[in-house]
Amino acid sequence: MAFPKEIENLSELFSYLPSVGPKLSGRLSLYLGINGKELAKKLSNALIDVVNNVRTCRVCGNISNAEVCDICLDDNRDKTTLLIVEDPLDLINIESTKEYRGLYHVLNGLISPMNGIGPEELNIPTIVKRIKELNVLEIIFALNPNMEGESTTFYLKQEIEKEFPDIKITRLAKGIPVGGDIEFVSNQTIIDSMRSRISV
Repeated sequence: MAFPKEIENLSELFSYLPSVGPKLSGRLSLYLGINGKELAKKLSNALIDVVNNVRTCRVCGNISNAEVCDICLDDNRDKTTLLIVEDPLDLINIESTKEYRGLYHVLNGLISPMNGIGPEELNIPTIVKRIKELNVLEIIFALNPNMEGESTTFYLKQEIEKEFPDIKITRLAKGIPVGGDIEFVSNQTIIDSMRSRISV
């Protein structure tokens, strides 16, 4: 017996989400279709709200509901340091430690030739422009210590040093395991990594 087409369509859409396989997408669809109709209505409204109002900051690439995010608008931030992260989840996790008070640059992905993602698919072109405009003295790489993170760090380091051969370039160090994910690392580990950052 097949599920109603509405449930199958919803299940297929859920399966496009990260880490959602066929069983979980089917369970979510059944729950929303039978027991969670009120929740489904709220989700529908929230999704419309997100689609209409959420965007990326035109300056740094962070998630925002305005053209420029709160961090970029904050005059109390240290504009001489620029911390490069993969996505807004990493930014939020680092920001929650209250250890770092500089600016961010969100790539919204990593270079991954196996997945067809090259530098042109990422928020890379504005990095050099921002370094110049802000008079940045230090670039800090806070990319996950996996193959994609390492290759992205290597590529960006070369591109930045072409324009700014004397700029200080560091990366988070102690505490983040190889293959780990900054999104899931504890606040104390991020603080230790920030304080122990090393030259790239």
